[in-house]
Amino acid sequence: METPPQAIAAAFFLMLRATRTGTTTMKRLLLSCALLLPFANAAALTANEKAQFDKDLQDTFDHFHLPGLAVGVIENGEVVYVKTLGEREAGTGEEIDADTLFKIASNTKAMTTGVLARLVDQGKLKWDDPVTKYIPEFRMHDPWVTQNMQVRDLLIHDSGLGAGAGDLMFWPEPNRFTREDIIRGLQYLKPVSQFRAKYAYDNSMYVIAGEVASRAGGKPYAQLVREEVFGPLGMSRCQVGAWNPKEVGDVAVPHMRTKVGNVPVREDGDFVPDITSSSAGGIRCSVNDMLKWERMWLDPGNHWVSDAQRHALWSIQMPMPISPILRKWDNTHFYGYGYGWRLSDVDGQWKVAHTGTLMGMYSSVILLPEKRDGIVILTNGEGENARIALGEVLTKRFTAPGAKVDVAFYAKDLEQPVESAPAPNAPRASRVPDTSSRVAATTGDAKDLLGVWRDPWFGDVNVCEANGRVEFRSAKSLLLAGQVMTVGARHLVHWDDKSVDAEAWLDRDENGHMKMSLVDPDADFSYDFHDLDFNKAGECPKPPQVSPATGVAQTDLVDVAKYSPGIVTDMRYYSDNNFVGRRVDGYEAPKCYLLKPAAQALAKVQDDLKKQGYALHVFDCYRPQRAVTDFVRWAQDLSDTKTKAEHYPNLDKRVLVPDYIASVSGHSKGATTDLSIDKCVAGKCAPLDFGTGFDLFDTLANTADPRITPAQKANRQLLLGAMAKRGFVNYDMEWWHFTYKMSPQPDVLYDVPIR
Repeated sequence: METPPQAIAAAFFLMLRATRTGTTTMKRLLLSCALLLPFANAAALTANEKAQFDKDLQDTFDHFHLPGLAVGVIENGEVVYVKTLGEREAGTGEEIDADTLFKIASNTKAMTTGVLARLVDQGKLKWDDPVTKYIPEFRMHDPWVTQNMQVRDLLIHDSGLGAGAGDLMFWPEPNRFTREDIIRGLQYLKPVSQFRAKYAYDNSMYVIAGEVASRAGGKPYAQLVREEVFGPLGMSRCQVGAWNPKEVGDVAVPHMRTKVGNVPVREDGDFVPDITSSSAGGIRCSVNDMLKWERMWLDPGNHWVSDAQRHALWSIQMPMPISPILRKWDNTHFYGYGYGWRLSDVDGQWKVAHTGTLMGMYSSVILLPEKRDGIVILTNGEGENARIALGEVLTKRFTAPGAKVDVAFYAKDLEQPVESAPAPNAPRASRVPDTSSRVAATTGDAKDLLGVWRDPWFGDVNVCEANGRVEFRSAKSLLLAGQVMTVGARHLVHWDDKSVDAEAWLDRDENGHMKMSLVDPDADFSYDFHDLDFNKAGECPKPPQVSPATGVAQTDLVDVAKYSPGIVTDMRYYSDNNFVGRRVDGYEAPKCYLLKPAAQALAKVQDDLKKQGYALHVFDCYRPQRAVTDFVRWAQDLSDTKTKAEHYPNLDKRVLVPDYIASVSGHSKGATTDLSIDKCVAGKCAPLDFGTGFDLFDTLANTADPRITPAQKANRQLLLGAMAKRGFVNYDMEWWHFTYKMSPQPDVLYDVPIR
């Protein structure tokens, strides 16, 4: 028999009345209520039921114009339905199947709390441990909150920060923020409510939770998830941390919807890095694996976590507001957040669920524990309303089988908000101001915004003239780069990357600070521009002058070989043995040119090494500016990844500019060279081992990287010492890169070809 909904509501009403210090009482009440809900016996799907599910999926796929969809259904603990539609990437003909990997986004959070629960079972941490026990450097804006923040607080969105606060440190991807940056940056985020007083969705705290798990478990977060979740539950296709999509195969691509249809965005390269937000939303899984995840939770005899921890995870820790649309659709009486799960009632039955949202990827996990029913929805398109409508329809097939509802019914409600309260993702064009009068900003009308600006947690941004326009460019958030536009008396940024779908206003306040805010007030809260507070940190850097010279004879450049006859010149950019994979613009001969003082100093280095049985091995010297432009053009062609395995195996190509490839290079000034050392015996020379090859875009190429062997370190030190003795300074991100600091004309670039 089923417990009357009035009894369920009464029990949870008492629970919600419990105070913050009455957590034990709350847990007991939830357990008592759960015990009232017996498991039901369900038969396999009939032909009519399967046909109905097929229609529900097809209606959703068609109505919301999705590129791909994967759905699984569990009844009475058994998988009774799996269906996939569409393509992994629109237009390729590569069909979605039950093993296709999707980003599950925030459904990762339940896996993070599952890892923590297993660590609790193992005695390695407690839910009420202070966060500083595991992360001593952890700081919140309020010192009292810092000392009193418990592990459990990281999981239930009660930090006092606003929704999405700090998300710009890991969204949009890719970016250069580290977990250390996030830990350090939290102290600068100001709360908008009292600690533990209000629910506000928070991804940053889950990044900290992942770090707590790592430190308590003694292993990196990704390794813990593989060992504690994927392995024991047989979720063999799921991926976390760093992995190779080509090796794994069958991976869905995110899409955004445009006037011409679904367009792929933020495609993976040959390598997926270990992103900083892994513990908040970085896991990918197939529908088959997500069904294994659900079946474990729907099996009361499965002790992947203890009964005590299962109960803790599924206890309401923070009440959440119930929207009018939930009351209308589900007759919801209680709604709250557990540890990584949302808990509510639907048609008198207990519901445990969560959703996941990333650009072009939506997921939904729905559990009805009292009947051991479950639903998984994964899509690789802009499918928020699709996820909501299909989730409701499939849930009703179990909780209200006689209800006359379909996808069109819920789609209509989503398009027409109930009782003036906004439905999820309801139309919001009326709240977006008219910016159609926008024109490109000039340095004159944007003069108050020009400069280098610094926010204490987000870092530096430049608002400067570049590439014939006024540009906004973040130092660490690579996709937050775009053109500044003028709209009446205000300015906004139109982002270059089409997948960054939230334009931002730029304003100066009365204190001279630069502020940002969303043009569309209803855009994704992860674009938390309003949390930024920029102080002026400097003026825009002056672009170097480009020499009018058209040939080497009109410059002070000389051929290094004339000063060092024995030097080895292995000019990589004249060949196809380089990161571009072809000869680079401006290299018409395999010659090394430098300004005369630099060439003379390099000859002295060669003489010094020759006495010790070594010779310099030069890869590059003067580099025409047109070659630098060619590098940038190549980096922006994301389809060309043929050199990735050799030159940037661990990086998304989109991060190469400007971290590794700048639009202006010191090489074009004529005083910078890239080189190594050969060991010479009996007239035959062979390269020394420096730990990496030339032009490896990886931290292993950092001069002092601790992972290199003692012999490799000694070779790097040999090169460093020999060059420093003659006035060359090393660039510490590349062991091979040196600049002669006593050359004239430091701000003059040359663009003459090498002939």
